[in-house]
Amino acid sequence: MSQKSNADGEPKVLFLEDKLHEEFGAGSARVICPITDPFVRHHGALGSFVRLYLKDLTNIDSVLAYCKSLPEVEIEPNAVIGSRKLEHDLSKVKDHPLRSHGGLSEQAIPLIMHKRTSNAAKAVAAAKQWRNYDIFELVLNGSR
Repeated sequence: MSQKSNADGEPKVLFLEDKLHEEFGAGSARVICPITDPFVRHHGALGSFVRLYLKDLTNIDSVLAYCKSLPEVEIEPNAVIGSRKLEHDLSKVKDHPLRSHGGLSEQAIPLIMHKRTSNAAKAVAAAKQWRNYDIFELVLNGSR
């Protein structure tokens, strides 16, 4: 989990549905944020993953290209995605820095074990891009 605010505490948020409506017209897309728990204040019901529903599927390639051009989608490590500014009350995170987890910038993590890994596991590790959930594979099948 990492901070998703500027140094002054202002949340760094991409309101994707608002941006898509500006670019492709009102009602062209609906963005659903799966992190909607209002009791977890530091999330602000924002995250690094959203579901996108398009009204016109013939626009899918241009919408995808547009989304990839937005730095908060893949490049900016300290930003989160929301749907519409009207749906997210960020005043509730003013006294707590906005925090979230699970974005592309947080996938690379150190895997630390207290046992040596087997030679077979070392060979696999050299050819694989490990993710945090891979620790189970490593601990259960790769230690000696």
